[in-house]
Amino acid sequence: MKQMHQNKNDEETIFSSSAKGDLYHAFNNFKLQKSNKRSQAISGFCLEFGIGTDRDIIKALQHYESSKDNGLSLVRLAFLRKYGRANVVIDRHEANILKSESFKRPDVLEILKKGSILRNSYAQYSLGLCYHEGLGVFKDYNKGINLFKLSAQQENLFALEILAYCYLKGCGVPKNESKAFDLYIKGAEKQSEVSIYNIGYCYELGKGVQRNAEIAFKWYQKAAEMGNQYGLNSLGFCYEEGIGTIVNEKNAFINYKKSAQLGYPWAQSNLAYCYQKGIGTKIDEELCFFWYKKAAIQGLSRAQHNLGHCYHQGIGTEVNYKLAVFWYFKAAQLKNVYAYHSLGNCFANGDGIEKNEEQAFFYYSKAAEKGFSPSFISLSFCYRLGTGTKCNPRYAFENMLKAAKEDNAYAQNCVGYFYEEGYGTHQNINLAIEWYLKAAAQGNAWALCNLGVLYFNGEHVPMNREKAVKYFIDAASTGQPRAINKLAHCYEEGIVLDRNYETAFRFYIRASEKGHIKSHYDVGRMLEKGKGCIKDIDESLIYFYRGWIYGDLRGRERIRLILYKYLENDYLRCAPCVQ
Repeated sequence: MKQMHQNKNDEETIFSSSAKGDLYHAFNNFKLQKSNKRSQAISGFCLEFGIGTDRDIIKALQHYESSKDNGLSLVRLAFLRKYGRANVVIDRHEANILKSESFKRPDVLEILKKGSILRNSYAQYSLGLCYHEGLGVFKDYNKGINLFKLSAQQENLFALEILAYCYLKGCGVPKNESKAFDLYIKGAEKQSEVSIYNIGYCYELGKGVQRNAEIAFKWYQKAAEMGNQYGLNSLGFCYEEGIGTIVNEKNAFINYKKSAQLGYPWAQSNLAYCYQKGIGTKIDEELCFFWYKKAAIQGLSRAQHNLGHCYHQGIGTEVNYKLAVFWYFKAAQLKNVYAYHSLGNCFANGDGIEKNEEQAFFYYSKAAEKGFSPSFISLSFCYRLGTGTKCNPRYAFENMLKAAKEDNAYAQNCVGYFYEEGYGTHQNINLAIEWYLKAAAQGNAWALCNLGVLYFNGEHVPMNREKAVKYFIDAASTGQPRAINKLAHCYEEGIVLDRNYETAFRFYIRASEKGHIKSHYDVGRMLEKGKGCIKDIDESLIYFYRGWIYGDLRGRERIRLILYKYLENDYLRCAPCVQ
C-alpha cells in the first residue's frame, strides 16, 4: 500500500509541468521496480524524453519491450517501430500488430491522459500522436493538433516537429510550407536529426524555401551522420541520381544498406534494386529477393509489386505464379499502378490465376487511369483484338496515342503504323513518318525498319533507296529481324549494296534464326538453288516447311513442286510392271 502511494506521488512528480519534487529520485524508483509493468513503462518514457535522467532511446525501447502489456509502452513502441529514430530499427509489420493490439486495451491512454491533465508537454505530445496516428483511439487530427499546440507552447521540440509536419502536409491545419520550414529550422538549431533531415527534404523539393539540391545534399549528410534512416536513404538517392553531388553508385549502395539495416522500407527496396541491377555492387538475385521481401512485409507497395515480379520471373527464388499474384494483389490494394498492370498481365495470360480477359481489361484500365503508359499500350491491344471488351479501332488508336505522347518509343512506332494504315484514324503518311522518326530517335528498331520500307518502296513518299538501306542497317544492328531480311534482299539483288550472295544467305539465316517467318522461305530458296551456299534440297525442304507451319504458304507450294518434280522423275525411271 505504501509502495502504491509512493508510485502515485512519483507519477505526479514525473508528469507535473511545474516539475516540483525530485525527478531523478522519482525516475529511479520506477526503474528499480522491474516486475511492475506500469513502472517500467514510465521509466521507459523518462528515458525516451530525458525526464529525471539522460535521454537514452535504446534503453527506453528495452523498458517498453519488457512492459508491452502496459498501454503507454504499447503506443510508444507502435510509434517508434513505425517511424524509428536515430539508430532505432523500424519494423512497420510489428508496428501494425501493436496498433491493432492498442484497440483491445480499454485503458491504453490512461497514463498519457493523466500526464496531459498535469500539463506535461511530453504526455501532451504523445497523446496528440495517438490521435494523429489512430493508436488506441480513432484518428482525430483536430484533437491531435490541439495537444501538439499545447505542448509546443512549452517549447517542446517533438511537438514543434510534428506541427511542422502537419503544416507541411496539411494534416488538421491549412497547409503552410513556409511555416513548416521555419519550425524545422528551430528544431535543427536544437540538433534534432528529424528536423535536420526534413530541412534537406524541403530544399530538395522546394517546400517553403527555394529549391536547392546542393544545400539539400548537405542537410541529408548531417542527418545521415546522426544515424537518421531517412537521411541515409535520401543521401543514397542523391548519390545514385546525382542530386546536389556527382553520381557515385558505390556511395549510394553504402547509404541504402545502412538505412535498410535500420529497417527503413524504402531503403530496403532501393537496396534490393541495387542488387537486382548491379548498382554500386555486384548483381545478387538472392539478396535482391531477400530485401524486397523485408520491405514488402513492412507494407511498402513498391516492394510488394517487385517481390511479386521476383516470383513471376524466378529472380532470386523459384518461379511461383500464385505467390506472384498474391503480392501483386497486396500492392494493388495500396493502389500501386505497376501492380494493376501486372495483374492485368496475369489475368490475360492465366499466370497464377484463372485466365479472365474481362479482369485483364479492368486492371489495365485502372493502371491507365493513373497515366501508366504500358497500360495504355495494353488497352490499345485489348480494343484492337477485342480482349475483354468490344473491338474499337478508334479507342485502340487513342490509347496508343496517349502512350506515344509520354515518349514511349514502342507506342510511337505503333501510332506511326496506325497513321500509315489508317487504322482507328485517317490515313496520314506525313504523321506516320513524324511518329516513326520520334520512335527512331529513341533507337526503336521497328520504327527504323518501317521508315526504311517506306523509302524503299516509294509508296506515298519519293523513293530513296540509299536512305532506306541506311535505316535497314541501323535497325539490323540492333538485331531487328525484318531489317536483316531487307538487307539480305539488297545484297542478293545488288540494291545500293554490292551484290553478294554469300552475305545475302548469311543475313537470311540470321533473320530466320530470329523468327522472321518470310526468311525461312528465303533460306529455303537459296538452298534449293545453291545461291550463296552449297545446294541442298533436303535442307531447303526443312526451311520451306518451317515457313509453312508459321503461315507462309509459299513454303507449302515449294514443297509441293519439289516433291512432285522428284516423284515424277522417279516414276519415269521405274521399270514397267510385269503383268
